[in-house]
Amino acid sequence: MPIRLSGLSSGLDTESLVSALVSSYTLQKDNLVKAQTKLSWKQESWKTMNKSIYSFYTGKLSSFRWSKNYNLKTASVSNSSYAKVTASSSAVNGTQTLQVNKLAATGYLTGGVISATDENGSKTKLTGDSKLTSVTGIGDIKDGKISVRVDGSIKDIEITDDMTVNNFVTQLKASGLNVNFDSDNQRFFISAAKSGESHDFSIVANNENGLNTLKGLGIYTTKDSNGNASADMAEYTKWAKYSTAELDAIKQSAYESKKINYADRAKSYADKYNAAKKVVDTIDADDTWAGIDNAKAKLSKEQTDFNDKYKDYVKKDDDGNDVKDSSGNLVYDTDKLEKDGKLTEYNAEKKSIDALNNNITTYETNKKTMEDTASYVTIKDDGSAVAATADDADTSAYDKIVAEVDTDNAKIKSDSDAAIDAKVAFAKQMVSSSGDDSTGAVRITGSDSEIVLNGATFKNNTNNFSINGLTIQATALTGNETVSITTDTDTDGIYKQIKDFFKDYNELIKAMDTAYNADSSKGYEPLTSDEKEAMTDDEVKEWEKKIKDSLLRKDSTLGNTSTAMKTIMSSSIEVNGKKYSLSSFGIKTQGYFSSSTNEKGVFHIDGDSDDSVSSSNEDKLRAALASDPDTVVTFFSKLSTNLYNDLTKRMASTSMSSIYTIYNDKQMASEYSTYTTKISDKESEISTWEDYYYNKFSKMESALAKLNQTQSSLSGYFS
Repeated sequence: MPIRLSGLSSGLDTESLVSALVSSYTLQKDNLVKAQTKLSWKQESWKTMNKSIYSFYTGKLSSFRWSKNYNLKTASVSNSSYAKVTASSSAVNGTQTLQVNKLAATGYLTGGVISATDENGSKTKLTGDSKLTSVTGIGDIKDGKISVRVDGSIKDIEITDDMTVNNFVTQLKASGLNVNFDSDNQRFFISAAKSGESHDFSIVANNENGLNTLKGLGIYTTKDSNGNASADMAEYTKWAKYSTAELDAIKQSAYESKKINYADRAKSYADKYNAAKKVVDTIDADDTWAGIDNAKAKLSKEQTDFNDKYKDYVKKDDDGNDVKDSSGNLVYDTDKLEKDGKLTEYNAEKKSIDALNNNITTYETNKKTMEDTASYVTIKDDGSAVAATADDADTSAYDKIVAEVDTDNAKIKSDSDAAIDAKVAFAKQMVSSSGDDSTGAVRITGSDSEIVLNGATFKNNTNNFSINGLTIQATALTGNETVSITTDTDTDGIYKQIKDFFKDYNELIKAMDTAYNADSSKGYEPLTSDEKEAMTDDEVKEWEKKIKDSLLRKDSTLGNTSTAMKTIMSSSIEVNGKKYSLSSFGIKTQGYFSSSTNEKGVFHIDGDSDDSVSSSNEDKLRAALASDPDTVVTFFSKLSTNLYNDLTKRMASTSMSSIYTIYNDKQMASEYSTYTTKISDKESEISTWEDYYYNKFSKMESALAKLNQTQSSLSGYFS
């Protein structure tokens, strides 16, 4: 905005005069701004109202259409200390018998107390970083082998001398167990991830040093807390009793999981060849030399020049001989080089030589890789390699791979079979010796739960059962006692659903009527900045609230929607040849003169203890639900469907409104944009007229200034 200095010669308040001259245009702009502000407030009011309508439409009203949502069931147990039971809509009404014979348990191992031994042979506290070899009395564990079975999968673990407690915990966790070493109590705590017999685990040794490890760490067991054979001993027994045929199958399966595939080996050779070729081609393309021979010649010359240039800086030993590092390279005195100001130059030249030398070494290494793998691949016309196959014209490469893989697989098979044979032999040894359960470990065996429902036995790995619409959570053993489960229609639940539906409906219809019947705000318009400055903050808030509360007053869209909803809710519905209305179930509005203006569309349920208007009346709804629930459900399903369909049509997308929108949001957005354009045009018009009048006054000021100057000159002559 330009800075204008006017009225200096005339003494006139030019700004006030110009403001007065353009006031009619300013008033027009202010009226447009007020109209746009009022429109934006109305948009917000409609957004809020539409959100409430849409929430009711997609919430209670939508679910109320489907009879399945009324099909609520309740289940009770004669003795709730044994089980907790819930019923779904598919549960059968009636009484059933229940016995709880077993509860599910999670496999758990509490290790015995262990400790470490320091260098002096004294006991010390074991930590996660302690090596297993430091455990007191652990014995020889080198090359120890153990196996962990979890959920039917076996993980083999090899014990090494440098393995720490944390390393061991990590290995056990990798098998699928929950594992923790409690350094405060100096015990291992191990458990299965899930409850049940099928999810139980075993930790067994496959050789003597593996057994030393388990015993030393306090996690070796042969019996569980009930005195029965532990899952670990059962695992030994299982391996000891495998038949020859079963072992052959196990060996074959183990071999299949480890053996080398011909195609994979062929591809690995092609990948190695191509990777090496890429490096060689890159170095060949380097324009710092032409060919590897030239690179070697360049390196030789640079190295000779370097040695000659810095020969006086080579370090000498006490006998005057050149000092060399472990690789046979001369060692230079960098302190002397720095003192003579040659260290930077020395480092740069040495770096160049090292880089060239590294490139040559890399080139030769990868060239050798290409030579070594060339006879295992098929070379294409572009020089790259592909995996050799039996379908090639020349199968020599593939035959060579087959021979190599067959040799490797033979060893894999032999080693795998030997490991399994050793495992079986050790398992037989453990079974025959009955083991030694002296580590102090306590073992809980993972077990399934078992219930008997109506004489039929059911088992599960948890204490939860889902049977024919019932969800049963077993909590205690019934012993010889039989408990009963009674399933019935949940009348209270259906009653509450209907009550909740009318709660949401009443809140919505009351909000709509309140907005439609709002007091008039005639004479109130949004305030300009100047008008706000003349009022207190509270006065401004009260003024604007008056306008905002009345924005949807007598709005035809709102009124039509409210009227349609009331009409549908008051209509009759035919069920099995008989017509019913809400009043048939004791649901009605107050009399016209009994209710306030905005509560004439609110429904009250007779006998509802939470409704002071109708709580003393006879509860017809609950009685109908008890005597004929199907009729009640059918009536409300049809009634809500009619209301849902009507709102669906009203919220359909049109040229003036978006989908799921009651009001003309598109039209309002267009009107808002039009106001923005008109306001901008009016501001431009005001600016044009202001410039016009200021220009006129400026010319007047210039003329007066010249006149004053002439008068001053004339006065000077006469004086």
